[in-house]
Amino acid sequence: MKDLAFGIVFNEYYDGSDNALSGLGAGGKTFEQEYFWDRDRARACVCDAGWSGLSCSKRMCPYGNDVMDVIPGFDENSLLGMPGYGNEVAQVQTITLYDADLSNLNFDSKTFAIRFTSKLNETYVTQPIAWDTDDSILAGYIETSLKKLPNRVIDDVDVSVDSSTDAAGVIIEVTFTGASVQGKQHKLEILQDTCEDGCTPRITGLTNIRTFSDTTLSTVEITTPGSHNSFECGRRGKCDQTSGLCKCFSGFTGDTCSVLTALV
Repeated sequence: MKDLAFGIVFNEYYDGSDNALSGLGAGGKTFEQEYFWDRDRARACVCDAGWSGLSCSKRMCPYGNDVMDVIPGFDENSLLGMPGYGNEVAQVQTITLYDADLSNLNFDSKTFAIRFTSKLNETYVTQPIAWDTDDSILAGYIETSLKKLPNRVIDDVDVSVDSSTDAAGVIIEVTFTGASVQGKQHKLEILQDTCEDGCTPRITGLTNIRTFSDTTLSTVEITTPGSHNSFECGRRGKCDQTSGLCKCFSGFTGDTCSVLTALV
């Protein structure tokens, strides 16, 4: 934010003095002539997680699926359930990790962590996850650590791991199956750098991980976009911006008003 000096405000009175000449010059200018005059002289609030509004004074409410929304391609004569409920596809994120020598041996017995960012811009980091050469055991460790994040921010998730010789690197698939993580989610972040004494979470890191390469780059990709919609209070309630809680319409309940209790 720069201080506003004399003579830079548009249409300011010009008195012919040297001070005035050091500003915009003789006469005021119009926005049509120079409309970038205030581009570095404006400020806006960057709100903490869970807050919004011009002054960051409004609480954000949770986002959820509208259970009455009709999913494209839904067959009303089928027995798949209510329109928009039970017919959606969960989002799948695929994490591919490459050892620099492509043997995956450098990952053995190491620890890493995963960072998750919620729809309310809250960031959560898992406890240290111990690498295991058994794919099913490693998948269990990752799944448990994600479910143990505070506030049930990820209430349910399925994880599979494939490190077979036929797989390109170590492939970790994370499917967001919970009600609190329906629809589009931010990409997971793998914390692979060493975090020692005085650092949290304390992890050894994934030794020799390949994070830059022309052909075998460790990545996190959204391989299956979630077909659930994602609305504030599930579009079936109003957000109380004082408490950050949803006030559901009649016939709906739940944190995000995504549970149908009555159909009239």
